[in-house]
This record gives sequence, C-alpha cells and structure tokens, in this order.
Amino acid sequence: MKKSLLLLFFSFSVLFTSCKKDDTTTAPVTPTDPIVGVWVSDGANVAYGLKLAPFKVKKIVATFNENKSYTVVQTDSANVNTTFTGTYTNTETSHSDTLSTSITKGVKIYNIVANQATPATVTATGIYAISSTNMSYEVIQTSPVLTGVNPPTAGVGFGSTTIYGVKYAIYVQKYVKQ
Repeated sequence: MKKSLLLLFFSFSVLFTSCKKDDTTTAPVTPTDPIVGVWVSDGANVAYGLKLAPFKVKKIVATFNENKSYTVVQTDSANVNTTFTGTYTNTETSHSDTLSTSITKGVKIYNIVANQATPATVTATGIYAISSTNMSYEVIQTSPVLTGVNPPTAGVGFGSTTIYGVKYAIYVQKYVKQ
C-alpha cells in the first residue's frame, strides 16, 4: 500500500510539474517603418537643385530612426560636412509613384514633414517612396516660408515642387539604403 501511495504521489507530482503553463509569450511583431535606416545619395543621385550654389552638395547620408528622429550629414564640393538633426512625421497615402524614370515607379508614396532642430529651426515638407533598397525623396522648406514656393504633393507625384506656379523636378533625391 505504501508503494502504491508513493507511486501515486510521484505520478501526481510529475503530472503537475510537466503540465506547468509555459511562461514565455511571444510579443506581436511591429513592422518597421520602411524609411528607418541609413540612406546615401551621392554623385548623380543628388538632386540637381542641391548641386547648385549656394549648396553645392555632393553627398548626403540620411539616418532615419524608429523613434522618429533623424540625422543628415551633407557634404559639399569643398568636403565640408554639415549635420542636420530633428524629428519627422510620415503618413501613407493612397497615391503611387507614376514617374516613368523613377527608381520607385509603381510603389506607394508617403507624406513626410521634417522638423529640423539644428543647425537652425526649419520645417521641410514633401514626399517619398521606397522600393526595396531605393528611395525617391523630395522635400522643400515650408517654414520659415519661402515666398512663392510650394512643396510636392503625393497626388501630383515627384517633381511637383512649384516656385511661383512653375513645377521644378530638380529637388528629387535618389537614395540607396545601406
């Protein structure tokens, strides 16, 4: 009888320990915003409007973080680096890139507002689209206001920055994700 009780007790203890609830849980995976990462624009990928004076940009390295902050290091033709920092907000639109020569043709366009904190307080507004490791990106300063200048819109697409009502496609950047 003692052996039977001992065996029964042992069986119950094994049963209860082996049926213990698993304490590990898997958190739902939050998709990473496609703009998060390090992006480089250099050479022919730098927007023509940024290559001209007074900017004379030859390379841009833009880092967008998950916490909605960014750092941009811009190198000019004299190899002088200028670092811009700030925060951004972005929203998905229902529009797709229709520009026939675009590296992001056919993909969804996002709106972006970059609130630069350094070296000066500036707000830039625009659009971007990402296809794999390629990004088309077009923004223009909107605050302080540049008289006659209007930012690009997702509805019109890339190259829709206007200056006194005339479209200028010279501010479309091409980036490659690193």
